[in-house]
Amino acid sequence: DPASDFMTMFNIWTGCFGNPKAGKSSVRAGELKKFCKIHFMSFKRMREWQDVHEQILDILEESRMDARMETETEARPHKEIPAASDDLFSDGYAAIHQSVLSGFLSNIAVKKEKNIYQAAKGRQVMIFPGSGQFNKAGQWIVAAEMVETSRLFARRVATISLRWLEPLGGSLCKYTYSNPRWQRSREAVVADQQVSLFGLVIVSGRTVLFGPVDPEKATEIFIQSALMENDVRNLLPFMLHNRELIEDVRDMENRVRRRDFLVAEADLIQFYKNRLAGVYDMPSLKKRIKENGSDDFLRMQPSDVLAASPDDARLSLFPDHVAMGAEAFDCDYHFEPGQENDGITVRVPVASADRIPLESTGWIIPGLLPEKITELIKGLPKSHRKQLVPVSATVSVIMEEMPRFKGSLTGSLSRFIHDRFRVDIPADAWNEDALPDYLKLRISLTDSKGREIVSSRDKAVLRQSVAHAPDDMEGLAAERRKWERANLLAWDFPDLPESIPLTDRKGREVLAYPALEVADGAVNLRLFTNKTKAESAHPEGVGALYHLYFIKDFKFLEKTMVLPAGLEPAAWHFGGGKSLRRQMIRRVEMDLFFKNIRTQNDFSDHARQMVNRIMPAGQGLLADVLPVLEAFREAQAVIAHLESVHKTGPVMGAFAADLRQSLQHLMPENFIEIHDSLVLRHLARYLKAVAIRA
Repeated sequence: DPASDFMTMFNIWTGCFGNPKAGKSSVRAGELKKFCKIHFMSFKRMREWQDVHEQILDILEESRMDARMETETEARPHKEIPAASDDLFSDGYAAIHQSVLSGFLSNIAVKKEKNIYQAAKGRQVMIFPGSGQFNKAGQWIVAAEMVETSRLFARRVATISLRWLEPLGGSLCKYTYSNPRWQRSREAVVADQQVSLFGLVIVSGRTVLFGPVDPEKATEIFIQSALMENDVRNLLPFMLHNRELIEDVRDMENRVRRRDFLVAEADLIQFYKNRLAGVYDMPSLKKRIKENGSDDFLRMQPSDVLAASPDDARLSLFPDHVAMGAEAFDCDYHFEPGQENDGITVRVPVASADRIPLESTGWIIPGLLPEKITELIKGLPKSHRKQLVPVSATVSVIMEEMPRFKGSLTGSLSRFIHDRFRVDIPADAWNEDALPDYLKLRISLTDSKGREIVSSRDKAVLRQSVAHAPDDMEGLAAERRKWERANLLAWDFPDLPESIPLTDRKGREVLAYPALEVADGAVNLRLFTNKTKAESAHPEGVGALYHLYFIKDFKFLEKTMVLPAGLEPAAWHFGGGKSLRRQMIRRVEMDLFFKNIRTQNDFSDHARQMVNRIMPAGQGLLADVLPVLEAFREAQAVIAHLESVHKTGPVMGAFAADLRQSLQHLMPENFIEIHDSLVLRHLARYLKAVAIRA
């Protein structure tokens, strides 16, 4: 039999003694001797086999068990065993071999290579060459015996289904669980289950409910993902209530730019843990709510979410609307330093943009006005600034006495300071551009449906052509169909003008700006309605096209830019050697190819000029970077030694932390991209200075 030595034995029996359904064999000794002679078998062993069979039948009859029940005897189609052959096993084959497995369960094995199998309990076996399964066996096998001679052999072998093992293994199976997580589709905490039997993995990656396995941990995951992150199909009423309460507190924090009103996340989690022990899915949550009669026990109160009570008078200085000119506009507050939307965003419909006096945008909201005036005074030239010290006292006088919202902020300051302090400050001495972003209004122009068209902290956005919604520009859609293209691989499109004139519904001329951009790794040509964004995106798009043009050169350069083995640990701080190579490649692109090129001829001319410049530029950059990494490694080592020697000294600990901050300032993760070649050549000296300080 091509699948089983056990079935081969069955076939020998039926070939000699006939169908086992007939009961005891009636084959005479002479016929048996003739059969054995023809088929080269042992007459003595066949008689023993026949006798044992008859004895078993006698025992069954004495026990009143029917030995002639109807069973399927055909094993399976006679073809080679494929890798996944479960569907080819017949019912009779499955019944016989499941019976065999129940006795020889520890003799299972899984294929490693041809005829070599990993057996239970860490053993490695080979199918005996005399077996009918040699060179034929499937992925999983069972053997009647394991015999060790020159090596460990599996004898009397059959291919089995992996699906039979777990039900037969029962309590012998070992279950382990990994990657417990919340699954939104099932609204329950699940994990990956692995089942092993005698050291062999028989099931891996099965997704099962994790709650019955570890109720406490499952409850924690459920609270974090389902309740804290609201990752459910349908929010329950108490979840909406709690989310609104938390968002109100966060809005207070955003307004006053503090992060100490809302309690810690651990406290919010503990609130639920105290009430939901043993709950790890949505059905059990709904059951718990039903048992309590309502969800009131899960509704947070202000005292549950507030760590500190905000000052109502202080909050009143951060209104929901900002007055600019004769109108007031909705505003949003965000406390996210470094992000684009940090500070106050005022939403202005494009239809109202022309009516807003530009000088009104400088006043900002009352709550941040003292801080803005303080920064403006600190930004004055020293000759003016020293006449207004102490600055805090000057600002207090200004806030108490200066008239508000009349003309521009800087103009009002100049007039008031001249009248009150007799200090002349010219208008061009005020440096509003140097203010932190959160002290400058972020103006968001919206269309008729409230969707943002463009945003900027420059008040001039109210007067630019982009202040008109794209829907108001006649012919914009047609021009986009004409110009825009995606997934560019070469400069195979027309030359790009600086701008394209369009007309809005009021008959005024507005402009669109064709430019290249890089989005999701692809180079696209599109029309911008914002000139600043077009000018910012285009050089990078040109550089990406040049990268495709010189792709072989860049790939060869990347292979050659290998760090010495001794500097690999230093590179880990910057994401590893591969990350540094990517930074250096991008730096070469920026230096050589980030150009405002707008015609195909200029593109080709510049490409010819750069043919032999890529490799020298890359090698030169590498030569500049290696001393920097060496100096960085040495500085780190000295600071680490300093910290280890003075572990308990607060003064030296603070000094070491200051040194590490200096290192971080000099060497951020993207230092190659942000520092030009001149600064790179000096970085090693700066880093050595830090080491000498240490």
